[in-house]
Amino acid sequence: MAFFGKPDTPAPSPSHSPSPSPAPPERVSVPSPVASTATSSSAATVIGSRVKIVGDLSGDEDVLVNGRLEGKIRVDRKVVVSPGAEVEGDVQAKWVIIGGRVHGQVMASERAELLPSGRVQGNVHSPRIVMAEGAQIQGRVVMPNDAATRPLSPQKAEEVAKRPIVPTRPEVAPPKPEETARRPSPPGTGG
Repeated sequence: MAFFGKPDTPAPSPSHSPSPSPAPPERVSVPSPVASTATSSSAATVIGSRVKIVGDLSGDEDVLVNGRLEGKIRVDRKVVVSPGAEVEGDVQAKWVIIGGRVHGQVMASERAELLPSGRVQGNVHSPRIVMAEGAQIQGRVVMPNDAATRPLSPQKAEEVAKRPIVPTRPEVAPPKPEETARRPSPPGTGG
């Protein structure tokens, strides 16, 4: 009987001389359902340091970027952009950790973390943001009040990204009347 595509080996006939001791039978291990669940929950897609991918990446696994990816990343779990790695596109995940460079929007539904070497050129949307000393963001930081709030849809993120960044000026109270009376008049006004 063939087992896993291996051909049957004919049984030695009694007329042949006995051969040296046969090799032990191959063991086939069948993973238990518990082991396969543990393995799949810790599975990750790794983009090697000498690998460049052009195109979008989506799925239900953790993603570790050690190389370069030109496209969007959209996963239901965690994305890690290692120091020295680069992503040219939006990153959307439950948890985003950036040690390299991201040129695009970062949308984390639970947490965004920037390591000291992390650089983001784009807006960061997350209810929780951890930023180490030395990390840089060139864009807006959007932290919704409700931790259960999901990141903005790609269309909404584009709308927010197109808005001009207007620096706010601190409110300055008008001078009190007695302070105006004490101020010297500008030269040439005769006051």
